[in-house]
Amino acid sequence: MSTAYRVSHPDTTTTGYYATQTAQALAAMVHKRPRVHCLTNTVAMEFTADILMAVGAHPSMTMGLEEISEFVSCAHSLNVNIGTLDSQRRAVMLQAVQTALDFNKPWILDPVSVHASEHRCNFATELVAMQPTVICGNIAEIRTLAGTNSPHAAQQLARQSGAVVAQTGETDLVTDGQRTLMVANGSPLQTRVSAMGCATNALIAGFMALDHDAFDATVQALLTLGVAAERAAKRASGPGTLHMYLLDELYSLDLQALVTAGHIVPVEVTNDLS
Repeated sequence: MSTAYRVSHPDTTTTGYYATQTAQALAAMVHKRPRVHCLTNTVAMEFTADILMAVGAHPSMTMGLEEISEFVSCAHSLNVNIGTLDSQRRAVMLQAVQTALDFNKPWILDPVSVHASEHRCNFATELVAMQPTVICGNIAEIRTLAGTNSPHAAQQLARQSGAVVAQTGETDLVTDGQRTLMVANGSPLQTRVSAMGCATNALIAGFMALDHDAFDATVQALLTLGVAAERAAKRASGPGTLHMYLLDELYSLDLQALVTAGHIVPVEVTNDLS
């Protein structure tokens, strides 16, 4: 764990709370089948749809400018992933986000590779100004959007944007600028499966469709995927079978598995963010 954080108290109570909350959300997902509209990159579309369907959500994927407003207005949440970015997709994303705002739908921004391209960084910054409910990315992406290399970049971005920020990696960090939790679940084998990060964002959107508290919804999604990936990795012989077993584990995940394997750590920053 980074020296920029310290554990504030043992995590068993917090893990139990979120495990129970997550199990309840998964049951609600199957019952309600929330529609999640995903504007994601072409590599990720099939895996993203499979992940959402495994937990009971209903994905839609259209990128047509002429119908995007109708789809988003009928969805329960919106996932915006800028991985495959061109002028047409840019126009669709802007229209989709505006529709989500008009209809008070929660939406998540996946700022893919903003650290690699000034063009996409500028576009992501434009989207951040449209007040995403959640921003989820790796450490390089979060630091680029925050404009700092500080270990507290996620907290600073949350305060700047008003969004819940999820910084994914070996240990995932979730913060709203005040509260911070670390979700210490997952498997290194996940890094060998394409579109895992994209699917993570879509799963967060699925939980946001059920829970109006974006912080809790984000933790629930990361706990779900992390525990399922750990269980899948024990059965897998490589990335191909991880893909298969991950869907099976998501489909069958229950409270006992979440309580037994979940590891959520409340933390506090060790110096002033201002």
